[in-house]
Amino acid sequence: MTVETRRTLEIKPGQTWLVIADGQWAYDAPPHHFAVPLDKASIWLLPLVERPRREVESEALARLEPNDSDMTGPVHLVISTGLSAWSDYWISHALRWVTVDEAKLFSGQLHTIAAAQTAAAQRTRHAAKKLLKQSGLWRPLPHESGQARSTWKHPSSEDGA
Repeated sequence: MTVETRRTLEIKPGQTWLVIADGQWAYDAPPHHFAVPLDKASIWLLPLVERPRREVESEALARLEPNDSDMTGPVHLVISTGLSAWSDYWISHALRWVTVDEAKLFSGQLHTIAAAQTAAAQRTRHAAKKLLKQSGLWRPLPHESGQARSTWKHPSSEDGA
């Protein structure tokens, strides 16, 4: 059985490709990996977020044929993978790809980032919070709303000083 594979987007120059294999999005990394389904290859797509999203989408669009699936699936997959990555580098790059209109789709991951529950740096956490606010999706963390203020007091303050 032969799988028809067409290269659509170069991920790493001369090394890896986003392809359409029998009408489905897949990943190629010759000589060992051919037509790997995206759900098993999402981490290999992360280098895409190192480039501007418009550039990536334009390059792919130039190679898509009329009956091909659009780039929404692969774009959302690489964003989701980046937002849940193990380092601020990938989280911050993926965050730059999220549009205000897409923030709702990624709101759970964005809240996790904003709440400092990932490897995200402070700048990245603030960018996630800003995106949520712009989208009207920000819900304050308990310590920000005054509901769960710390009851800890400095020992010197307890003696009336």
